[in-house]
Formats: sequence, structure tokens, C-alpha cells
Amino acid sequence: MSEQSSVTDIQSITKYVSTLVKGGQQQAARDYIEDAVGKEPDSAALLHLAAQVCNQQSDLHGALAYLTRAIKAMPEQIVFHIDRLYVLDRLKERKQLATALEAATKLAQDNRKYQQQLARFYTQLDQPAKALAIIESLRKQHPDDIVLAFDEGLNRWFLGDSKAAEKIIKKVCDNEQAPSMAYYVLALLRKQTKARNHIEALKARARANEVADTPIWFALAKEYDDLGEHELAFDAATKGNALQKKITPYNEAAELDALQQLTQVAKTWNVQGRGNKKTAITPVFVVSMPNSGATLVERYLAAHPKVKSLGEFADFPLLLNEAIASYLAEHSGATREQALQNLNYTDLGKAYLAKLSEVADGHEFVVDKLPFNFLYCGLIKKALPTAKIIHVQRDALDTCWSIYRTLFSDRYAYAYDQAELGHYYSHYQALMSAWQSTLGDEMLSVDYEAMVSDSAATQQQLLEFCGLSADPVQDDYVSVATSVTTARGEPMNQKVYAKAKGRASAYNKHLAALTDALTELK
Repeated sequence: MSEQSSVTDIQSITKYVSTLVKGGQQQAARDYIEDAVGKEPDSAALLHLAAQVCNQQSDLHGALAYLTRAIKAMPEQIVFHIDRLYVLDRLKERKQLATALEAATKLAQDNRKYQQQLARFYTQLDQPAKALAIIESLRKQHPDDIVLAFDEGLNRWFLGDSKAAEKIIKKVCDNEQAPSMAYYVLALLRKQTKARNHIEALKARARANEVADTPIWFALAKEYDDLGEHELAFDAATKGNALQKKITPYNEAAELDALQQLTQVAKTWNVQGRGNKKTAITPVFVVSMPNSGATLVERYLAAHPKVKSLGEFADFPLLLNEAIASYLAEHSGATREQALQNLNYTDLGKAYLAKLSEVADGHEFVVDKLPFNFLYCGLIKKALPTAKIIHVQRDALDTCWSIYRTLFSDRYAYAYDQAELGHYYSHYQALMSAWQSTLGDEMLSVDYEAMVSDSAATQQQLLEFCGLSADPVQDDYVSVATSVTTARGEPMNQKVYAKAKGRASAYNKHLAALTDALTELK
């Protein structure tokens, strides 16, 4: 077959497979492409197409296998490498991802877009220094590229150099083509003052009907709040939330029904697990609603030399959902609730511990701070009997106002409407009450307001609960973490956290819909 006829044949196969997929004939598409690969097992183009079909059908392991073969057949094809990195990232195969990423950086080093994508993978792997090395090299070749400049500013922030980040991102925002997210990050980098703020620039740029300007409205809300301009801050937050809600699908009835069902499960849950009762690593789950103080608890713990924090480690819910999907596939007609009762929790726990071992770096305790793990407290304890679960709770109105003024992009779809936020929070409280009753002293509840009033007592309480002894290396928390910032860009020190108590009081008259929703379940 000539090269031209081969290309034409691949195009025909691609078109036919696409037609099958669009027509809902997923299995037919899969069978057809697998047959084609069987006839030409070394065709990189066919292997890549097969990977795409697997990916569309959420068969990530199948996609990975085909992509690995495609790269072997055509190792210089950068598209194959990028696709493999995305699949490995979705699978949370961090070791394989790191190895594949290292190999990918050696290719097409003069291809700006490709190298920039690789830098972003390093950022996702919490390796901003490696990301920055790529970006700095690219910026020497493309000094006027504002997207590259923004990426540099972000990674310098993640490395703790907020002053350098602010200098870079300020220059980005001075450009008419600046991405709107740059304005939001600029607002987050420090507390704004009357002498130093970006209010006028933000007002000039913000458009009330443009979804693309959503981050600018949240930036305005943050800066006005810093200046004590509460009326203007609330107005900006409301406009930002209205825009974000336009592009954030949310089925409130389905979400609240799922929370209610899980609450019923929690009330009668048998927490006793059969395995994983002795583990080399002790997982510490810090659960909460967003913006409730979980980061503060995380930092208290991570200051100890035996503890490593993984931040918001998404693996437990991913592994749980995989286990549920597998159970439902094997038990026709079974419900999700039945799957929860009958899963092999020992295997689930082992799978999670295997993921932890890849990133623990020899630490005996590892903190997982993914907020919505609160959904799974009893399930976590059954899969991981040695796990420590710490629930951080804060005043409901303060928490919800803090959520309402924060842009989460593609997370927390309930956050962009006062009533929906209040309803969700009320159901969260009901679920956590059920888990607390079931788990008893197996779960520690930490009150945010008490924590910031007496940090020493909270530190001691956390250490005792986790089975840790105070260590001379563990200096006072404030001196350890002053350079770290919260999700809202505020320096992490005790003074700032103490001021956060009662933060919503200045907005009470604007939060009637939220207040009403918070009390509907009571």
C-alpha cells in the first residue's frame, strides 16, 4: 500500500468510527477499530485512534495501552506523548506520569505550545520548580508572550515568592490581552490597601454580561472586601456568581437527594473493617466544607517532621467510584447503596495506601485535605482502620460567605447561588452529625473559632489524636508557615485567621436567602 493510500485509508476509518460514535454505537466503534488494529498492529495512527475511542468510553487503561504502543511505533510524535500524559493524570498514576513527563521534555524543545503544556503538567504534580525551569527557557525566546508570563507568575507564587509573582502578573495585567484570571490572581496575592489596590483597573475592565470577565468580578469583590467597602464587595460578588452560574451545571434536587441517602447510610453504617489494621503509613484525612480552616489544620500537622501533606489528594473518591462501577457491572440490577454495603473495603484501602506510598517520601503520616472527603468518613474508616479523620467546622454564615466570594471554577457547583449554597450546607451538617454519631471518638471535630483563639491547645489536641509526640523541630506554627498563602491569597498567620471570625457579619443584610436556606432543615 502506498503512503498516500494509507493516509486515505486512515481518514476513511476515522470518519467511519466517528459516525458510529455519534450514532451512539459505542461498542460497534470499539469492535471496528480493534479489528483494524489487529490487521495493522504497528500502525501508529490506528493505535492512536483506538486510544481516542477508549478514552471516549472512559476506558482509560485501554487508552493508555494503545498510546504506549503508538509511542513505541512513532516515538517522535508529540501528540501521542501529550495524550498519554493526560490519561496518566486522570488515572492518578503519578510515578508513571513523572517518568513519561521526563521523557516528553526531551522532544520538540523548540515547540513553545508543547513545552508549555509540559510545564503545566509539572505544576499539577506540585513541582513548580521544574515547571518554572521550562517556562524561563521559553520566555527567553518569547519575552512578550503574556500567557507564558502569567504561568511564570503562578509558579513563582506556588514557590512562595509572592512579591516576584505580583511584579510579573502586574505586568501581565497591564496588557490589553491579559487573561481575566490574571486579575483575580493579582488580587489574591496580598491584602489590598487604600494606597495600593487595583480597583480602578478592574472597574474599567469588568463587564457585567460577559462570562469571560467572571474572575474580574471576583477580584473586585476581594479587593473591596479588603478595603472594607462591603456594599461594593457584595455587589461585585453577586455579579461574579451570576456569571459563573451560567456556565456551571447543577442539579440541586439530585445533589441533595444523594446527600440525604448518604446520611441514611451513615446512621446505620458498620464501620468495622477486616483488613489494613497495621499500616506503614497512617493516613490523616482533614475534611470540611471549603474555606472552613482545613488548611490551618493541615499546616499545624505538616510542621511535624513525621508528617507530609499532599494537599487535596483526590484518590480516595476516584478509587471508591471505580470500585462501585466495577461492582455494579458485575451485579446486574444492584443499586449504588447496595454496592456501598458490599464492596471489598480491604482492597479499596490497599489501593489507596499504594497511591500514598508513591508520594509519602518516607513519612509515617500523610495528610489528605480534600474537603469533600466528608462524604465518605465511615467508608474511609472501614477501608483504612488506622486512618485519622479530623473534621474542621466553622461558623455556618462565615463559611458560606467565604465560599460565595471565592471563584472555584469547575468545582463546588452549589457555590454560586445563596439559596443553593445554604441548602447544601444544611445537608452537609446533617451528614456530618450522622457520621459523628456513628464514628464517635474515631473522628475528631475541631472548631475553627476555638482553634484561632488558642492555637497551642489545638496543636496539642491534633498531635494526641494522631498519636504524635511534640518534636523540637516543630517550631511555633506561625514562624513555620508565614510565607504560605490561603486559597484567597491571604498570608497564613494567626492574626489573619483570628480576623476571619465573624467575617460575614458586615454582610448580614444581604444574606437573607442564605440565612433562610441554612435553617430549612432545622
